[in-house]
Amino acid sequence: MEYSENKLLEFTKKAIETVSQGCRIEELAQLTYQIFKLPLIVADPGYRLIAYAGGENIHDPYWQQIIYSGEPTDHTIMKFYIDDGLMEAITGSNEAIYIDWGVCVDYPQTCGPIYIDNNLEGFVSILFMREELLEFSLKLNNLLRQFCAILMQSNNYRLTHAINPVKELLAQKFFDIENYVDAASLEDYLKIVQLKASYCIVVLSQKNHDSMLFSRLKSQIVKECQNLLYYEKEQKLYLLFHQLRDSKLSPAFLQLIRQSECYCGASTVFDSLDQRAVFIQQAEIARDTAQSLNTSSQCIAFSECLTEAFLLHPLKAFKKENLMPEEIHTLFAYDEVHETELAKTLSVYLQLRNDINKTAKKLHVHRNTLIYRLNKIRDLAGVEIDDPEVAWRFQLIFRVLEVSTGRK
Repeated sequence: MEYSENKLLEFTKKAIETVSQGCRIEELAQLTYQIFKLPLIVADPGYRLIAYAGGENIHDPYWQQIIYSGEPTDHTIMKFYIDDGLMEAITGSNEAIYIDWGVCVDYPQTCGPIYIDNNLEGFVSILFMREELLEFSLKLNNLLRQFCAILMQSNNYRLTHAINPVKELLAQKFFDIENYVDAASLEDYLKIVQLKASYCIVVLSQKNHDSMLFSRLKSQIVKECQNLLYYEKEQKLYLLFHQLRDSKLSPAFLQLIRQSECYCGASTVFDSLDQRAVFIQQAEIARDTAQSLNTSSQCIAFSECLTEAFLLHPLKAFKKENLMPEEIHTLFAYDEVHETELAKTLSVYLQLRNDINKTAKKLHVHRNTLIYRLNKIRDLAGVEIDDPEVAWRFQLIFRVLEVSTGRK
């Protein structure tokens, strides 16, 4: 087998001709292997297999893992690709590099990043077994990086917005509250992917289950929105926004929702990941409520649809933290610290149709004392309790608490 500059030039001409005809990356890989008999692999930023060309008896166990299962295990990514600095070394270079350490110590190879518009789109690795082929392998690798970039663009193969594999793993586990119950189980990932408060969880789905429209919306969201983790399951898109400005979802995101036919629900904004399951449920319930009411093209906040959610969903489905909105929780918390009865006062006041005299008599307090309490409630809850909609919502919530927890 000849490994010379002339042979490389011949290959370049052949590859240009093949690429210009609109070949697939798999075909380019096979062409390369047929000419040079050097095994090569092309993977996306999450190390998932795009193409492989080589013999059946590949010796590198990590290549075997990707070739036969389509992607490496979580342990392999964390231990060998991330902790050992392999990914950082590859992405820190604009050209192919030689790797003979870490996971590649027994299987030296060249590896180079594929960039499009400064976004990482994948990797090309060439496995060579003879040291004298190093310089040739580096040159061939750099050619393949460029050809793969062209094919990814021309064939719309490109992963519109590349994602760090650790970030992707974190997203999968973040929304898997059955197997990863507490935030401590995500600690290794959180050390690498720096999430910062304030947080908000959003769940959305396409109104008519149109997979193409759903995919397009997902791509637009990922492209337009910063500080985002996303995960798709059961035809729903789960989003974790972090580092929110002014504790609000971005106008760009809300505009995308308004322009699409989707059901969308959002949690309240929170500052700690310790109870993420509570806020995931909030977003899920808000989305389900939007679908039940056929309210599309807007992002429904859990706090805004709680009344409807109580009427549409069985109470036993709610986590206990989600039975009580922030305003009512604030009153109970204040009562516990200051040994007051603001929550009870509000409940009785609403039951008696906001009648100050009847409420004062029922609670055995002076009218002025009641007025003081009601003003305190307004200050703490931040709402006008005499507003008919607010009064109805709070009255329903107190009834829900009484039925579900026995709390009066």
